[in-house]
Amino acid sequence: MEAPKQKDIVWMDFDPSKGKEIKKRRPALVVSRDEFNQHTGFCLVCPITSTNREYSTYISIKHPQKIEGEVVAHQLRSIDYTTRNLEIIEQCDMLTWIEVTEVIDMFI
Repeated sequence: MEAPKQKDIVWMDFDPSKGKEIKKRRPALVVSRDEFNQHTGFCLVCPITSTNREYSTYISIKHPQKIEGEVVAHQLRSIDYTTRNLEIIEQCDMLTWIEVTEVIDMFI
């Protein structure tokens, strides 16, 4: 399987999840660096939801091509992309990417 790249928007399976964690098959934004993804078999992702929330950690995709919605930055997680049925869809636009990384920088 091809390793996802940083800024890829992918479809993936989030189950099994617990509690308030995002569930089901849905899109996600890959935030980890390409080298990390290639060498570990893992990647860091933020799920994307169609639910519109007025929270600072929900970032609207500014220039959607195929995937619309909001990146949920506070649910950043590490996943084994070889077991999550991952499918690469498109690349994130730069305005959205900058906003997502600024939000993540506030809590790491």
